[in-house]
Amino acid sequence: MKEKLKSILSVPTYTWEEDQLIAYVTNILEEKGYPYYLDDLGSIYITKGKSEYYPCLVAHLDSVHQIKEYEVVEESQLNTQGEDKPSLVGYDSVTGERCGVGGDDKAGVFICLELLDKFDNIKAFFPVAEEIGCKGSKAADESFFKDVGYAVQFDSTENNTMSKTLLGVELYEDGGEFINKCKGLILEHGIDEWKHHPYTDTMVLKERFDFSCLNFAAGYYGWHSNTEYVVIEDVKNAISLGEKVINKLGNQKYQYEHKINNFVWGLGLPIV
Repeated sequence: MKEKLKSILSVPTYTWEEDQLIAYVTNILEEKGYPYYLDDLGSIYITKGKSEYYPCLVAHLDSVHQIKEYEVVEESQLNTQGEDKPSLVGYDSVTGERCGVGGDDKAGVFICLELLDKFDNIKAFFPVAEEIGCKGSKAADESFFKDVGYAVQFDSTENNTMSKTLLGVELYEDGGEFINKCKGLILEHGIDEWKHHPYTDTMVLKERFDFSCLNFAAGYYGWHSNTEYVVIEDVKNAISLGEKVINKLGNQKYQYEHKINNFVWGLGLPIV
């Protein structure tokens, strides 16, 4: 797993310059025979199997780090709990200085690709241009989401956070069947900081469509900085959580019309 994660983190991607990562992901999909298509912006849509309703995995393809040559290496870094853990960091190939490794959100893309292998009937959506206002999600193909039962994104920070709201948009009904079914699993995997976050793609999907959403920690730290890194163990934990949650929720529709609550900046961590 570590080498595959290192490989995807080594692919440079930037908003509106996601071509290399699009090629990387679609090559994997073609090798495995997973049906997919791209829209005019470059967002990727995958449907695997046949079902009345599908879980839909979500992670965005762009990062804030401009295209450059860099090397991804393994080093010990701190997790949220202050423990030294094997992690993947980036070094600029020209200057030798630390640079962003693009864990936000290539770690999420990796998690979704791993989860695609574990289910026979599932969808995945990899939008472009999240970092400048979820442009890919705002332009997403409506027809693809007509049979989505719920969406699970991996674009929250570190190893213990998830989004309760995004810019005031509730992702699920508090106390409802959807969250009650998987709450125990979420807490068992150490996700105990349920935040009122700024935006990511599930906010837009929740605004546009009527299914419940989740946004889980993807194991990246120091996001949007040259000291960004990804803790390998936290990525494994996210994959395990995703698998168990989807098995628990199954292939059914969890309907929930979006609501907007008052949002106070500074209460959550930046998910952009």
